[in-house]
Amino acid sequence: MNKKINCVLAAGVLFSSLCFAGENAKVKELVGAQYYDKLISKGTVSEYRDNGAKGFKLLPKTIYAAKINESQIEKDEKNYPYTYEGLYILSKKDLLSKGKSGKNAITIDDVSVVVRSVSKMQGMTYYSSTKKKECVLYDKAYMIAGPGKKTKIEDQNTGNADGQVSYCLQDDNSFGVNTYKLSYFQKDDTLLCRFEILDKMGLGPFNAIYPGKMVINILVIDCGDDLLLYLNTDLDSIKFPGIKGQITDSMSSRMDAVYKWFITQF
Repeated sequence: MNKKINCVLAAGVLFSSLCFAGENAKVKELVGAQYYDKLISKGTVSEYRDNGAKGFKLLPKTIYAAKINESQIEKDEKNYPYTYEGLYILSKKDLLSKGKSGKNAITIDDVSVVVRSVSKMQGMTYYSSTKKKECVLYDKAYMIAGPGKKTKIEDQNTGNADGQVSYCLQDDNSFGVNTYKLSYFQKDDTLLCRFEILDKMGLGPFNAIYPGKMVINILVIDCGDDLLLYLNTDLDSIKFPGIKGQITDSMSSRMDAVYKWFITQF
C-alpha cells in the first residue's frame, strides 16, 4: 500500500510541476469556457464513458476536429464500449526546464518529431493496478516496414508529418505484441497522430479487441507559451466477465503513461 501511495504522490508532484499554466486566451477559445477554468487550475480535465454514446465531449475546436470525430469506432450493442478523453495544458517553460534536449524553445515541428519517435516509447512505464506497482509498458516499440510485416525500421520522424502513414509494433506488458497503423496530420500550429490497431488484442485468455476496433488520437496544439494536449482512446471490446474493470483500468493507465512519456521528451 505504501508503494502505491508513494507512486501516486510522485505522479502528482510531477503532474503539478509540469502542467500548471497561466491565463491563455487561445486555450480558452479552443476548449471553451465550460472546461477552461478547471484546466487552468488543475492542469487537466479527463473523463471516460462506457455507455456507447457518440461524440467526444472534450475535443478542442481544432482544424482536425472533423478527422477525430470521423475516427469514432462503431459500437456493437452486444459488446463493451469504452471512450477516454483527456485535456492537458503544458507550460513550455516547465517542459524545457525538466527536459534534457538543451533546446530553448518548442515548436510544432519539435512535437512532430516526438510523436513520430516510436522507438522512444520502449521502456516507458505505467502503474499496474493488478500488480500494484510501476511496470514497463512496452518491452519493445518500433516502426515496422508495413502492415502484416514486423521488420524493424528506423523512426520516420524528419520533415513535415502531414500525410505520413507509418506502421509500428508494440510489445505490451499485458496485451502482448500488437501492430498499428499510424496516420499523421500537421498544419500550422497543430499536430494530430492516430493509432489504429491492425490485429487482435488479447486480454487474459480472450481476444477482446479486434482489428480496427480501437483508435488512439494524440492531438497537440501550440498555444504560444503552452501546449494543449488532447488524448483520446475509443474502442469496442468483446464482452465477457470482468471486462469492464479490466478495460477501464488498463486504458486509463496507458493514457496516463502516454502523457508522462510525452512530457519527458523535450
